[in-house]
Amino acid sequence: MRIEHRITEGQLKKETVCFTYDGTAEQLGDSPSGKMITDSDALSFVYLFEDGEEYRYLHFTQQVWPLMQQLIEMDNGDPLIVCENGTVQLKGFTEELTMLVFNIEGNGNYGEEFMLAVEQAFKETLHQHS
Repeated sequence: MRIEHRITEGQLKKETVCFTYDGTAEQLGDSPSGKMITDSDALSFVYLFEDGEEYRYLHFTQQVWPLMQQLIEMDNGDPLIVCENGTVQLKGFTEELTMLVFNIEGNGNYGEEFMLAVEQAFKETLHQHS
């Protein structure tokens, strides 16, 4: 069974982007994988956590895309997940996100709705590097 979690809020704390997870670090899985994929049907970016032989999926919904845009612009490292029992750094998050944003731009393979939503949410990043 595929285990999925959703991130719908976060904030900037002392130059670090912190996303809120309503659960424990153990519920996320054994360790951050450093890999990110997309779920274009759900309009979300998905960070993968390793959990034994499987992955657990941490969906970053559109509500937190503005914070993700800010993360790319700050170029200040990877964000944290703030859990009930501590924090987990999402290694490779910023690099993976940036790569995906540029890959999605103008790429209808991700679906028109998702492509347009990403282009709108991350337009500052896309315009700075064009």
